[in-house]
Amino acid sequence: MLQRPFDGGWVIRLETGESVIEKIVEFCEREGIAAGSLSGIGAVTSARLGYYNQDTGKYTERDFDQELEVISMTGNISRKSDGSLFPHIHCVLSDTNMSVFGGHLFQSFVGPTLEIYLFTVPGEIRRAARPGHSLELLDL
Repeated sequence: MLQRPFDGGWVIRLETGESVIEKIVEFCEREGIAAGSLSGIGAVTSARLGYYNQDTGKYTERDFDQELEVISMTGNISRKSDGSLFPHIHCVLSDTNMSVFGGHLFQSFVGPTLEIYLFTVPGEIRRAARPGHSLELLDL
C-alpha cells in the first residue's frame, strides 16, 4: 500500500494481492480515522459481494473468482457499536464480457492496482442497532 495525504484526506494505492477491506481497516486504524467517505477504481482478482434481503434481514453472498474491473467503489468509514472499524463499501464490477454486477463488498483482493480517494471527517461516527432492523445504522 502506498499513500499520500492531501487537505481533507488521502490518496491510497493498494498493490497486487492485498486484501481491500483488511488494508483499509489497517490504514484507518493506524491514522486514527473513524469517519469518512471513499471512492475507488482499479482491478481485483476476486471478490465476495452481497445483496441485503430486506424481508429476511440477511445477506445473500456470492463469490467471483476471476479478474474483474472495478468500475466504481464507494463507501463510508464508521465504527460499529462494539468499537470495531467498519468500512461500508459497495462495488460495481465488470468481467471479461463487460457484464456488470455489484453489491456490498465483503472481501476482495487487488489485481494490478486499486486507486482510492479517502475523504476524512474529524471525530468519529458510530453505528447502532435500531428496532426493526438487523443492521447497525449510522447513529446520528
